[in-house]
Amino acid sequence: MDAERVKSSGLVDPVFPPSMPKVFVDTDINRLHSKILSIIDWKPEGDVCGLLLHGTTGVGKTRGIWEVIRRLWVDEAKKDKQLPYMFLTMRKFEGMIEQSFDERNHSKMIDSVIEAKVLVFDDFGKERLTQRMASDLFSIIDERSINKRCTIISTNFNGSALLERFDPRDKETGVAIIRRFKDYYKIVGMGLDTHPKA
Repeated sequence: MDAERVKSSGLVDPVFPPSMPKVFVDTDINRLHSKILSIIDWKPEGDVCGLLLHGTTGVGKTRGIWEVIRRLWVDEAKKDKQLPYMFLTMRKFEGMIEQSFDERNHSKMIDSVIEAKVLVFDDFGKERLTQRMASDLFSIIDERSINKRCTIISTNFNGSALLERFDPRDKETGVAIIRRFKDYYKIVGMGLDTHPKA
């Protein structure tokens, strides 16, 4: 449909990604943490292709990420296309890994995550950090970073706490992942102390 036919039929431009959970649709952005408010219009720029929000539970990291996604999605919708994105909780990602081994298509599944236009990992660090998981996470983060693919991550952990989660045999992998975050991500840390009062 052309713009005139859309307008005359009473249709309006979409303002929410179709899979956005209903609980986040009515977000009052004025109640978001001040550091989240400072990045809700974030877009990848130059080598900084990632956004990492870390902080204590309850500061609104996931809610903030959905607002970032919504704004990126609306920007794309204005260009007559939709933003393809993949929003994965770490539990869901673990399930994808297990299923991919059952279906014997693990490499193909990892490639689909690497190649997603926009990838979100929510609650990074809460996964069971097996050697397989550490290897897959490094592959995804490394390839997405060097190819400047937009990646958004929330976590309750800072760098040293994340590193402690790695098995001693995988410490180098953990160090390499954290190095990618420092080199290619805008990192925003926050705590409950600066969260707006309800």
